[in-house]
Amino acid sequence: MSATENLSLPYILPAQAQKHVTHNEALRALDALVHLAVIDTTLVAPPALPQAGDRYIVPVDATDAWTDRAGDIAAWQEGAWSFYSPQAGWIACSGTSLDLLVFDGAGWRPATTDAVLPARLGINATADAPNRLALSGEASLFSHEGAGHQLKINKADAGDTASLLFQTGWSGRAEFGLAGDDNFHVKVSADGDAFTEALVIDRTTGKAAFPAGVSGMREQLLANRTYHVSPTGSNSNSGLSAGAPFATLQKAVDEAAKLDCSIYDVTIRLAGGNYPGATISRPLFGGGLLSIIGNTASPSTVIINSPLAVSSARISVRGLKMQMLADWQNAFRVGVGGDLSIGLIDFGWCGANASHIHAQSGGLVTVEDDYIISAGAQRHINLIGLAQFTATNRTTTLSGVPAFTHFASVITNSCLSLWGHSFIGAATGGRYTVTTNGTVNTYGKPADFLPGSAAGSLSSGGVYA
Repeated sequence: MSATENLSLPYILPAQAQKHVTHNEALRALDALVHLAVIDTTLVAPPALPQAGDRYIVPVDATDAWTDRAGDIAAWQEGAWSFYSPQAGWIACSGTSLDLLVFDGAGWRPATTDAVLPARLGINATADAPNRLALSGEASLFSHEGAGHQLKINKADAGDTASLLFQTGWSGRAEFGLAGDDNFHVKVSADGDAFTEALVIDRTTGKAAFPAGVSGMREQLLANRTYHVSPTGSNSNSGLSAGAPFATLQKAVDEAAKLDCSIYDVTIRLAGGNYPGATISRPLFGGGLLSIIGNTASPSTVIINSPLAVSSARISVRGLKMQMLADWQNAFRVGVGGDLSIGLIDFGWCGANASHIHAQSGGLVTVEDDYIISAGAQRHINLIGLAQFTATNRTTTLSGVPAFTHFASVITNSCLSLWGHSFIGAATGGRYTVTTNGTVNTYGKPADFLPGSAAGSLSSGGVYA
């Protein structure tokens, strides 16, 4: 045997002359093949000015001195090209990228491994069946590779969960992700067992809902809202169903004032019983209508027993009986910016110096439906300072013979307008008093049109027409 099996390095034979020639040939081969790092694998023509020790893998279709040397290693040694034929399994490092290539017996290809990864991996931690990848450390870093980076959590079905869970002492405190459906959820827990949903973002519309409410922000309505009130309720209830009503009308009014109504309205429904009135001093945010509804079939079963005051707001009221408990209590009190519409109302007793309807400073009252007067007051209608009362094609029914000092008092540029209105029944007391440029416009009705047992009076520019 004259050469080694793997690299074909020539042996020095016994009694060989010029042994240095054979020895140097072997050294050149070793220099070319050991720690094999080639400059290029795609260069077709040999470089014009190679440097001593330069090595290349000859590509297919090479020319000139490299012709018919495809796949060989070409090394520039002692001013000439030396060629070495690789064997299967040889590895070379290619170019400035330092990619590893392997010769598979037919050609050079990228060196790859088919490593078998373990079913579980713990890094400074112990992995288990549900947690197949476990890591313990101060931080974990996921970075880009020149552009963006995504962390993907996939689930099998919509009813499954794909989420991130945050724990304290291995007990869950916060979770966000696709929890039980394909909407995005954010929820929190005080004990790791019971979770409260704070945020839900609809997967189709992108709209956000806050099931637990929002601190410092108004709840925005996505539909009309109804609050329920009952004498058996509690102001700690939600008021959102007849089974969880508020106890007072004022509580429902205050909750409505907290809303961002957008384009929607709010209705307060009162169950049968007695209630104190309420003060409504601001409009619904967004400009919706606030309606207060009792029992429109039997208004006497839902009684308001102290004033319902309206200013800077637009409200509609129907299905109630207004019956005060003390003197000086106006059933309805409408002030600056107040806009009150009344439907079927039963006006009961009001004491001394009090009116069923008292409007002042530009307050507006509109009659939307027929109504009843079942007991008297100092005045049924009292309009002061640019206030207006309007009824069109409605009927007022007087039950019994209620007593008034004046049925209507209209002063200081206020206006009582009754178009096509009618009264059924009788009352005692003066029919009207109109002064300081006030106007009662009945559209041509006679002076005894308004209920009463005594003639009305005009003074200081007052007008009855």
